Amino acid sequence: MSLRTIPILLVVALATSMAHAGGLPLRSKKIDAAVEKVQPSVVKIYGAKGFRGIYGYMTGIIVHESGLVLTRGSVTLEEVPAIKVHLHDGRRVMAEIVREDRRTKMVLLRLLGATKDKYPVAPLGDSSKVRTGQFVLLVGNAYKVALGRERCAVNLGMVNAIAKLDARIGLSDFHYNGPVILHDAMNNPGVYGGPLVNLSGDVIGLSGRLVESRDTNHQVHYALPVNVLKPFIEDTLTRPGAKRIYTGSGTQKNPEPEDKPAGFHGIMILKGGVIRATPAYVDRVVPNSPAAKAGMRPDDLIIKIDESRVKSWKSFRRLMAGYRAGETVKLTVKRGDDVKLVVFELAVAPRG
Repeated sequence: MSLRTIPILLVVALATSMAHAGGLPLRSKKIDAAVEKVQPSVVKIYGAKGFRGIYGYMTGIIVHESGLVLTRGSVTLEEVPAIKVHLHDGRRVMAEIVREDRRTKMVLLRLLGATKDKYPVAPLGDSSKVRTGQFVLLVGNAYKVALGRERCAVNLGMVNAIAKLDARIGLSDFHYNGPVILHDAMNNPGVYGGPLVNLSGDVIGLSGRLVESRDTNHQVHYALPVNVLKPFIEDTLTRPGAKRIYTGSGTQKNPEPEDKPAGFHGIMILKGGVIRATPAYVDRVVPNSPAAKAGMRPDDLIIKIDESRVKSWKSFRRLMAGYRAGETVKLTVKRGDDVKLVVFELAVAPRG
């Protein structure tokens, strides 16, 4: 044995003893049990492949035995003729979007196809008990290696902080202003939408895409706390006929905006595209409508509604469906070589 190998062996031996003495052995039965508890409820989702950096696969968790799946909103789910979901046991089923949460950008899918089986449900924990320094597991469809019965990838990490983010996603702002769980578990492509799990196997958060800090320009791994998402799930289950866009505000005495009349704007969008829907070009503006009074014109290209990007005429209709009469909307439009901001208040849709 050379003298050069001694320091290396000492480091390895020291790291091994510290791992066992520090509470987490190199091969932890507790981790194994946590993974086994959550894996059956984790699904692999396949949809549209978008622009550079947008992958056509992601992750979700089953949150109700009837086949309700919670995941993160993404281009992967938009303008796609069919959403495919691969279950833990290898079955492949189709799914459709049931509801979207405007505030958190989360989406609920419904698994399609008649079945008498009850789907395995993710064990939702209590994110208020999450503490800085605790170990966590991030489970997901990393690099789409789990195409059938293969198990989803698992990454071990630690909670670094619980804080609000001043960040951006690509060129867009990160607009959720509540606290998130910051962690250092590797968030590989396809993992977003997957569960962040404690060592008891309970889901404490749902993984978002990597965001970039405005302060340091470094990328940050985060998860939305599960307690923030529970009302979205519960409201969808108790009110199956509710509007597609969930706003997450209000009480019975103060009804949610989604329970108010649909908003009327007066913008007629040019529809087209068989394989991929065309961009949101304005075809016509109804005279004396809110949009007309605000200065909208035919041939305007709508690129953003408030802070949400408009990728096609379909996404324009979907996003606008979440606004109610009396709400103010801010449209970013491209008119020729100029980019303009058009702001107006939605009215009640005229009769007839």
